Amino acid sequence: MEVYKSVIVGLTGIGARRPESASGIPVYGEVGRSHAAAYHQHPQTDVVGVCDIRPEALSEFKDLWGDVWPDVRCYTDYRKLLEHEQPDIVSVVTPDHLHADITIEAARGSARAVLCEKPIATTLADADRMIEVTAEEGVLLSVEHTRRWSHEFHLVRQLIRSGTYGSLRNIVANLYGPRAMLFRNGTHTVDMICFFAESDPEWLTAALEPGFEGYGEYLGDGGHDPASEPSANAFIQFANGVRAYYNSAKSNFTGMQFELLLDDARIEVSDRRTVVITSSGHLNWSYQDMVSDRAYAMVHQAGAVAELVHVLDHGDNLASPGTKARQSLEILLAMLQSHVEGNTKVAMPLA
Repeated sequence: MEVYKSVIVGLTGIGARRPESASGIPVYGEVGRSHAAAYHQHPQTDVVGVCDIRPEALSEFKDLWGDVWPDVRCYTDYRKLLEHEQPDIVSVVTPDHLHADITIEAARGSARAVLCEKPIATTLADADRMIEVTAEEGVLLSVEHTRRWSHEFHLVRQLIRSGTYGSLRNIVANLYGPRAMLFRNGTHTVDMICFFAESDPEWLTAALEPGFEGYGEYLGDGGHDPASEPSANAFIQFANGVRAYYNSAKSNFTGMQFELLLDDARIEVSDRRTVVITSSGHLNWSYQDMVSDRAYAMVHQAGAVAELVHVLDHGDNLASPGTKARQSLEILLAMLQSHVEGNTKVAMPLA
């Protein structure tokens, strides 16, 4: 059984946090929602090095994970990390606009797989460079759109594909909360719209939240300050006829939910529950919970890492390849363009 040398570039919470027990003591067992926890969870990965420009983040990582990886080496320069450690798998967990150069450097080095945080990039040019170079070098590129490793969301898509309730017609995607920013949780929401629609977007119209009138390109700070990025509302037309409504707002009420209208049913799916609703009349609706058997032991980042190891060992397709992440990015950028052009219809692919 091959063990893959792994490194993490960027030690924010999503990169480095560790699950805790009820008493607050970090433990091994619960599937943690971070790259470090995902590598810890898998017996075929070993974190040999980490990188962050903040010395205090490196020190904190050693304190948090030192019992697991006592010999982990710390770097403030990702180039030195890649050169000295010669990793097999590289996690890129930096601010969004820095993803491309790190991914490309890793692909042209020793890396056999890159797990990049979402969004893939902030420009299509950067996304295209990442996809092109990793393909040329034969390196796997997986983008961490979390719900692509969620059993519940796959069950819903399988139900849609089965035709049991007819064809998918409309998608209403609701995103609320203080961090309902377009390039933060918004990219997860748009990715799931594409996941269910299974078609190319043809055009959209959009409006950003008030106060972002001239926001025609990504100007965020990597997700730290919600005021640096807008929420948005959009209407998206897909080539197969599916229409999607992206509905978001920064609010104290927090959550994400998808309402999927089929010919003969409506499905409500979220991280909390999935319900199939059928109707025998205007006042007669029936509700049935879809219960997951939790067949997937590895979800979230743990699912992404487990998938990369599987594909490296046996070969297979990725659930969230760079090409799919690029589609979501294109929709985000089209929303910005529509907004600054007076909420006009924007055709895709973008010129």
